[in-house]
Amino acid sequence: MELREGLIRDSGLVEKIEKSRIPKVLLISFRGNVVNVKMDLLRDLLVFNEGDKVEFVLSREMPQYVEGRDFLGWGYVVSKKRESVKSNAGEVAEVDKLLVSLWGYLFVIESKEKISDLFEVMDKVYVKISKEGS
Repeated sequence: MELREGLIRDSGLVEKIEKSRIPKVLLISFRGNVVNVKMDLLRDLLVFNEGDKVEFVLSREMPQYVEGRDFLGWGYVVSKKRESVKSNAGEVAEVDKLLVSLWGYLFVIESKEKISDLFEVMDKVYVKISKEGS
């Protein structure tokens, strides 16, 4: 796990992959050690399965990747905010959210850490997702 200016790197589990109402588009949930990500992605771009352990990277710099094995896309941070969220137990926690658009495919990145301080709106960013151990 690494959080610093212009970079989020986290490992975790692909919890759920389900069909969207849009043909050939999937809705994907990733739970990491520090960030949780909900994303939509074209089925043809999927390089991991539900239950896979993956590394998620959001970076201003293009990360190293293996073509055909890793997912790599680029886009822009379109929104960032900090909001109060109530848990099922009734507790209120502060959560940071980044909304990244990769040419229409949306990635919502959430964390209790102050990730919104790491990026600015309209930063060009790269998203990399790769299976761990491959």
